[in-house]
Amino acid sequence: MTKRNEVLNYLIQTYYKSDVSLASDITGCSVTQINDWLTGEIQPRKDTIDYFIHCVFTPEFKVIIEYGLFNQDKNVLTQIKDLLKGHEKSAGIYAFYDSAANLIYLGKASNLLTEIYDAIRREVHVAFPKGVENKPNKRHEIVRYISAYDVGKSLWVDYPKHVESLILRISKPLLNKNIGGLQKVLVAPD
Repeated sequence: MTKRNEVLNYLIQTYYKSDVSLASDITGCSVTQINDWLTGEIQPRKDTIDYFIHCVFTPEFKVIIEYGLFNQDKNVLTQIKDLLKGHEKSAGIYAFYDSAANLIYLGKASNLLTEIYDAIRREVHVAFPKGVENKPNKRHEIVRYISAYDVGKSLWVDYPKHVESLILRISKPLLNKNIGGLQKVLVAPD
């Protein structure tokens, strides 16, 4: 039977490029603790191995910007670059909010700058009631706040899609046409 320290060694070699400091930063375990597990001085618990696997396959989201103020009268591309602060090429999830901070659009991106810029310039497809004057034609006329989150790197390229789908199903933003889909869990009979 394989010892858990051998499994941990495999995970660190394969997914952390044998860098114990990197594994420590990502998992929160100390370098000393990880080295003790790797040498076999201490056998890691099953929960520890499960946690390392979780860290490998489910990256933690990081906030790039939350409720960053967007001004429709200023240059759109410049504002988005300023909000993303060096994360322009990151993969992530982004959200648009109206002036009352209501979520109105949610998207996923393999390149945040390009996809936020494209999404904010799209047409508004919402039917406004009769009598509403000065109806906005483009999303950037409605958006007042932007949030963006780095989803990290994952071996599962559809990970951001699943996160986006779940948020869409819960929040149902006004400007999203597709609300996402989830499969129902089948319960086995007792």
